[in-house]
Amino acid sequence: MDLFRRLSFILWYYRRPPWESGIVPPEVKDFVRSHPAGRALDLGCGSGTSSIALAQAGWETTGVDFVPRAIRQANQKARMAGVEVAFRLADVTRLGDFPNRNDLVLDIGCFHGLSPAGKAAYLKQLEHLLVPGGTWLMYGFFKPRETVGPGLVLEDVEHAEHRLRLFKRQDGQDRGDRPSTWFWFQS
Repeated sequence: MDLFRRLSFILWYYRRPPWESGIVPPEVKDFVRSHPAGRALDLGCGSGTSSIALAQAGWETTGVDFVPRAIRQANQKARMAGVEVAFRLADVTRLGDFPNRNDLVLDIGCFHGLSPAGKAAYLKQLEHLLVPGGTWLMYGFFKPRETVGPGLVLEDVEHAEHRLRLFKRQDGQDRGDRPSTWFWFQS
């Protein structure tokens, strides 16, 4: 991610970022209901809404974001909710020091914002972040091929399928009427 985009994310947290709805997506709720609690890693956790929901459902949860203010907000929200979540300030493309593998790696709109090199580094780590049979639950929006900036392209999905098995896909539209998708990959 270039310096300008990184700075813009940091500045968004001095207001309310448009992606911070405070609502746990139904896909995350459904996953939690249909899987026994285990260890979860929420990449690009923002202010921690989904991390906290996972912890409330009994998951041992770590949330990661590179925005210091988002991590402070997440810690405050977790204290107010009375749950323990390990929030870490880190770059999701450089997570080599994570000692534990996870049953779930959750990504709601983080992967699609990375550069091609960032996406490759992120994907390379997934096999070390997931237990065998673990799930990478990822949401992202697609961008038209001719545009620059954030968004998924078909090659991103193909690269992920070289490392993990895609076992479910749910297509839809985001709030901006862009094509968006939830992906369930398994290690």
